[in-house]
Amino acid sequence: MDPSPPTGSRARRRWWAGIPAVWLSTLLLLAGGYFGSMQRFGAFLFSIPVLASLLLIAVVAAIRASMKRAGRAHLLVAWLLIGLTPLAYLESYDAVQQIRFLVWAATHYRQVPEVVKANNIVMGWDSWGMAGQDNYSYLVVDVDDRLESKDRAIRWTKQVGQSCGLWKTQRVWPEIYIATTYTNCPFNGIEPAE
Repeated sequence: MDPSPPTGSRARRRWWAGIPAVWLSTLLLLAGGYFGSMQRFGAFLFSIPVLASLLLIAVVAAIRASMKRAGRAHLLVAWLLIGLTPLAYLESYDAVQQIRFLVWAATHYRQVPEVVKANNIVMGWDSWGMAGQDNYSYLVVDVDDRLESKDRAIRWTKQVGQSCGLWKTQRVWPEIYIATTYTNCPFNGIEPAE
């Protein structure tokens, strides 16, 4: 039996796996990011018991680790990951949409320079909702690159011939945005992707 402490990757693996609070809070953070990246109502309902259970388990594990006098670094990491979970839940949808756009742009690289020549709606991007209360988002172009301004959003919707106002915009590229309309107000004739 080798009495020397492990080194290298084996030591790092033991550091993370040695205290259940660390890997349980990591699992909680990943689950929060995963459920937050989806806008489906069913995923939201399913996330409530799953995240609540994982939160309870991670908090209990962190409290037990502190009672067993675990290292400060382990406890700090565990509580930090638990604290970052709501942020991961709230911000992961926009991050996933940014990545999704970059994949789209890479596969449509010839189309990107063409679409940014004028204010327009490139395509339906996403939709979600239930019981007739649907939200729609679109990949759109604003040549002035100021669609996040409320006044500019009102002028832009008139310029492209739409009556629906914009609830939320996310800039994903210079002059290109993901624009979400208000509930039950799709842009005419454009079906969002499912």
